Amino acid sequence: MTIRPQTLWRVPVFCAAASAVTFYLTIYLGRFFCVVETTGADGNTVISADPLRSALLNGALFVLVLLAGGLLAFRSMTRREIAVSAAIFAGIDLVLCLIQLLAPDLLLPLLFPVALIQNWTAAPTSALYHLTGHLPVSALVACLAPFLFVPFGKRSL
Repeated sequence: MTIRPQTLWRVPVFCAAASAVTFYLTIYLGRFFCVVETTGADGNTVISADPLRSALLNGALFVLVLLAGGLLAFRSMTRREIAVSAAIFAGIDLVLCLIQLLAPDLLLPLLFPVALIQNWTAAPTSALYHLTGHLPVSALVACLAPFLFVPFGKRSL
């Protein structure tokens, strides 16, 4: 069984685009959904982000991206093609994640572009961190999230 070359970059491009879209949706929808404003008895206003609401928003966006990719973008691809294509994005994401963990100041000038392409994995990172309590392991395992598209692929051409 061969892998069609035109499908190799489908998952990386989709994941990067979905990350950028979810990044901006998190910012703009988060203002209305996640931000809590309280006024104390002394008249001081405290503005904070509700972590539960933020996790729900990130989780909903993650599931929407997963379903959109699996049911719409990759339905013409085989499982093997999706796996190889997902490995490309996961490899890039793992390298970026390792650089951020081992040398955090190295990517500082590129913080915004890196955040744009890594935002989609925020929900699994957060969920794994709450389960394990170990951020580096959670972040590295969440880099494998593109492989969740594989079950949506066709068994063969």
